[in-house]
Amino acid sequence: MIICEIKHQFVKSHISKVICFFTMISLCALPCMGQSQSKKAVEERMMRLVINGSVVLLDEEGNTLISHRADDLFIPASIIKIVTSAVAFDLLGEDYRFKTELFVNEHGDAAVRGWGDPYLVSEEIELIAKALISKDVTNIRKLYLDHSNFTEPINVPGISQTANPYNALNGALVVNFNSLNLRRCALGEVSSAEEVTPLTPLALAKASNIRRGSERRINLSANPKECRRYAGELFAAIFEKTGITVQERSVNQIKIDDTKWNLVYTHLNTNDMAAINTGLQKYSNNFIANQLFLTVGAVKKGYPATLEKGKAAFEEHISSHLKIPPGQLVMEEGSGLSRNNKVTANIMIRILRERQELAELLPEKRGALAKSGTLTGVSNYAGYIQTEKGLRPYVIMLNQSSPNRDRVLDLLVQYSGMVD
Repeated sequence: MIICEIKHQFVKSHISKVICFFTMISLCALPCMGQSQSKKAVEERMMRLVINGSVVLLDEEGNTLISHRADDLFIPASIIKIVTSAVAFDLLGEDYRFKTELFVNEHGDAAVRGWGDPYLVSEEIELIAKALISKDVTNIRKLYLDHSNFTEPINVPGISQTANPYNALNGALVVNFNSLNLRRCALGEVSSAEEVTPLTPLALAKASNIRRGSERRINLSANPKECRRYAGELFAAIFEKTGITVQERSVNQIKIDDTKWNLVYTHLNTNDMAAINTGLQKYSNNFIANQLFLTVGAVKKGYPATLEKGKAAFEEHISSHLKIPPGQLVMEEGSGLSRNNKVTANIMIRILRERQELAELLPEKRGALAKSGTLTGVSNYAGYIQTEKGLRPYVIMLNQSSPNRDRVLDLLVQYSGMVD
């Protein structure tokens, strides 16, 4: 009896320990199960918002956390500027600087040949003038402009006419983003709203419609002739201001014959590719994006620059560099204005993964770093979610009437916080 009772107590104690052990395991597993179910619930909520689109999220090492329709083509809108920046870095180089050439002939004339510099602003023209003076070019009979390195007109699909300089007309020789920044005082006197930029005859004529006591930026891009006229007038005015006499102030167009003109100075813009891309991404500048797009095409396919050459250069480079078959990228232009631009999330995410320095150029939105892209029926984000371990690239492309990108991004950030 005593032996039986001892056995019974031993068995009872052993069973209790086993039950306790498995109970502890179950309790430990509950948070993991709960987290797994929570992650799944967040992902399901996210996917219900994606009616026609793609969502991709990678971890810091490039492993896939979420991938939805990653190989399908969608309209990127302005997030395509990430591709534009990356390809320009690859094919032009980080130290690339746009050039502008100055020529003289035996008759005392001077000519300016443009190469598509997007930052050919008054400050740069003033540097050109000072360089000419240092080379004893102080008296010019006639001033000529050469726009022939870009085929004209450049008709970017989807571009609209606004006063904003980020929608300037693209070309080989564009000054001050084809825009005038003018001020009219209460007494009616007109002045330049930019200290370094002198008034020109065209600027004075345009100022007549400015209300007294106000300031206005005027985009000339709707009229290519006015753009060319302003370029000539601005060069002449800054030359005169700096100490170079220009005898005839009319604007003359020419295609420079290198056998009849002598190259006296090549100006390299003070902004390198890193600075240009900062302006491109920070201000989502459509003009800069397409100057880069056109220049890459011309450098790789030959001048004069055309949209068709840009398209070929970009699509070929992405296909060969990422080792993907053709067709996963369609780029008609570099800004995202065209609805015929198409790209897969896989291409976008791979570029974001490769070019993580882009994170420094992207603004913070809703707990992430985000480049936005918006057209009618298109609402996209691409960028990075910052974690303690590094950057997690993501892409959200929604080509649908419901602009759910903010809600999808919120859920993506929430999901990312649940993953170690």
